[in-house]
Amino acid sequence: MSSFKLEPHWKPEHTRTFLDLKVTITSRPVLHVPKYDRSHFVITTDGCIEGFAAVLSQQAKTQTPTGRWVENLH
Repeated sequence: MSSFKLEPHWKPEHTRTFLDLKVTITSRPVLHVPKYDRSHFVITTDGCIEGFAAVLSQQAKTQTPTGRWVENLH
């Protein structure tokens, strides 16, 4: 298996897109402070030969503009 070099393929628009993505996934409402009120944490994992990832989330009740309460993973 040969190694893949990213430098010849990486362009300034890739850097801009990466930085935009970084801001998006670290901004509200994506990130919430965990609640330590005995709410359960959910760990979702995924992996393959190239790498792995994990997401830590909690169930939270939120109220919609219509007044209905729904439970979501945050």
